[in-house]
Amino acid sequence: MNNKLKKEYKIQFSELRSLINSWNLIPSSPADEFDSLNHMCLSMLYKGADKNKITKSIHHELTANFGFSIEKEDSAKLAREITLWWMENN
Repeated sequence: MNNKLKKEYKIQFSELRSLINSWNLIPSSPADEFDSLNHMCLSMLYKGADKNKITKSIHHELTANFGFSIEKEDSAKLAREITLWWMENN
């Protein structure tokens, strides 16, 4: 990965971390608690994934890996926020 791309990724990672943390999924959790979700979403966005694919992945990550009981509609809202952020910033 070239330096320009690394710098761009680092900025996007930080911005997306702020967005994900604004959801307050686990109150008072460390800032890096959802970095796995952040990495997953950024990777999918770079590869051109659509909102539906991101929704499914977010839903799986939050239910299987974090143990949340979350409705698909709520995962879709989170994916919509992420894809909107991506479209506005890229």
